[in-house]
Amino acid sequence: MRKLTIIALLLVLSFAVLGAAQTTKDLISSDYTKKVYIPFKKPPPSMIYYVPNEMIVQLKEVPTTQITAVQKDKEIVYLTGRTSLDELNKKYAVTKFSRQFPDTEPVDRAATVQPTDTPAPDLTRHYVIKFGEKFRLEEVLKAYAVDGHVEMTQPIGVHPVYESFPNDPYFLTDQWNFNEPNDHDIDATDAWDYETGDATVVVADLDTGLQYNMRDLGGLSPYTDGNVWINWAEYNGSPGVDDDANGYIDDWVGWDFVHGVYNVWPGEDSTKTDNEPTDFNGHGSHVGGIMGAITNNSIGVAGLAGGWNTGTNDPANGVKVMACRIGWSAPHPIYGYEVGYVRMDFAASAIYYAVNNGAMAINCSWGSSNSGGLGAAVDYAVANDVFVCAAAGNSNSQSADYLGTRADVIDVCATDSSDIKADFSNYGTWVDLSAPGVDILSTYSFHYAHYYAWVSGTSQAAPHVTAAAGFLKSHNSSLTRQEIFDIIVDNTDNIDGLNPAYAGRLGSGRLNLFKALDATYDPEITVTYPNGGEVWYIGQTQTITWDASDNVGLVQSVIEYSTDGGSNWTEIGNVPGNPGEFDWVVTGPPSSTCRVQVTGYDAVGGSGSDMSDEDFCPPYKRQTGDRGSGLAVAGEGALPDIFALYQNRPNPFNPATEINFSLPRASEATVTIYNITGQVVATPISEMLDAGYHTVVWDGKNADGRSVASGIYFYRLQAEEFVQTRKMMLVR
Repeated sequence: MRKLTIIALLLVLSFAVLGAAQTTKDLISSDYTKKVYIPFKKPPPSMIYYVPNEMIVQLKEVPTTQITAVQKDKEIVYLTGRTSLDELNKKYAVTKFSRQFPDTEPVDRAATVQPTDTPAPDLTRHYVIKFGEKFRLEEVLKAYAVDGHVEMTQPIGVHPVYESFPNDPYFLTDQWNFNEPNDHDIDATDAWDYETGDATVVVADLDTGLQYNMRDLGGLSPYTDGNVWINWAEYNGSPGVDDDANGYIDDWVGWDFVHGVYNVWPGEDSTKTDNEPTDFNGHGSHVGGIMGAITNNSIGVAGLAGGWNTGTNDPANGVKVMACRIGWSAPHPIYGYEVGYVRMDFAASAIYYAVNNGAMAINCSWGSSNSGGLGAAVDYAVANDVFVCAAAGNSNSQSADYLGTRADVIDVCATDSSDIKADFSNYGTWVDLSAPGVDILSTYSFHYAHYYAWVSGTSQAAPHVTAAAGFLKSHNSSLTRQEIFDIIVDNTDNIDGLNPAYAGRLGSGRLNLFKALDATYDPEITVTYPNGGEVWYIGQTQTITWDASDNVGLVQSVIEYSTDGGSNWTEIGNVPGNPGEFDWVVTGPPSSTCRVQVTGYDAVGGSGSDMSDEDFCPPYKRQTGDRGSGLAVAGEGALPDIFALYQNRPNPFNPATEINFSLPRASEATVTIYNITGQVVATPISEMLDAGYHTVVWDGKNADGRSVASGIYFYRLQAEEFVQTRKMMLVR
């Protein structure tokens, strides 16, 4: 691990925020921030309400003419070119009828993204309709749903948000989720030895905003050298111009999708969309910091995929966090304290934006419903090979929200520093895995002021997994969404034993970043026989052997054979798993430059191969006399030039094994078996033998015919002055 510099903790303070009594921890000031503990609060109901006078309509066909607003009888009417729709628009005083998803294309992902089998949905027929406030939502939904030009109507749901040792001064003392003494953490420090995050990888933070001007996120002013995603076409473009033609003007640091929301917390921004996705609530900045706070910059906290900075003022090199503001602060409907909410149509638009602007992963730390076009937007993300991660929820129930019911979205519940399920966390068979979610320290915004805060919730668990996805993509850009999903889920630490009441309902286990990273490494294969100098006869059965290692296990082994030294290969075997050996009846044509190659494939698509170190079946002298009538692969009756004792096959063995040796001339040959103390166990052969290749079988019995015990044994060949000994293992 890298040598670490531990920065002295400076000033200890205590105070309260959000106008309520707080349980505080030590507060430490840096050059511009403080730390504060935010206690877990009772969450609002999983869905508070639907937007009362807006909805989503999916038309059966795209209108052939542009939808326009005209004045008729002192009223504004939206004309679609469909008489029945136009009448409905007039009847319900529609003041907005516009495309939900603008006509933009995703960034060119061909260089880094594998094609997906999931077709992209048609989003051109989705429209947002705003109607008169005096009409009931249920009535309007039903009226449009039965119109012949409408395929589907949806309301718009509003949901709550779910709440290597770097030199960052708060890391050692406070970020247990990355490095916990009893190893109930995600093993981030081990993973950082091999990967820290790549600046070409983008993860989207769909939340209450992101305090991009916080030094531990965006770096120093003008905040373009940090781990916040920058749209360089807009940053370097002309003000007031959509320089990259993505449908958003001047979106140099992401986009604020929140508009038309009222009854918010005093000081909150909620009336119109703009290019300032700053975070009033704090939730989004906390999530973003878990994923991508600048690591090893001598400031604040470390981000899981935050790179590895070489100095306080150097450009950050971790994954880039894309700010997509879809949420806002408002009073809790029952208790009155400040909580965050998101809208499903804002989320849908943000997903579409994130995909089209290059995000490979999207974090969703909030409640959800299949409303506001969210389902279609997630379909679009999956079809474009984008990883979607969702928090499981904070109501300590087995109920899954909409994203929790989707098999193509990874769902995350929360654990504490003892690997125990957080008492607030949802759980169930639909959960894919767990991650730390109790007292997580990260960057925070309190009404735009910069802090670090301890916050608890499945909201904090999910970004660990989203960042892990970005981390794996950083290490291997060819990984697909599904491959990343499988690697993360299949390489966790099982915690069912610590949570017997929830066994099977916390997913596959708690996230382990190092195991997941290790799973991206290819298998290692070593061919052990034949490896050079052997002679095989056509029609003879030979056992090809190999050693293999892989952290996730092999699912397939392919054996190939070459008669031209490895220039061309013919497949002779394809077997499941890793048996380590393969019996093959030798075929022609005769050759003096034969090789065998074995390729192993693991469960996550990695592969490794090895072939014989040297040619076997070299052109030895032709055999004289009448010994043997078969053709050697090297030619008829090939003879060895040297005395040799080969490794027994199989090894380890039970109950018997073959011992092969060669004699270049007729000799008195003795093969003796010894135990580990040097005592003679058996002498399978001791006689005059012709020149050639010989095989003797030892059946694992001693000279008295009794089976010997498991253990290490040695076999020795003595012929004339030649003596050689090898080791073998008997396993009963």
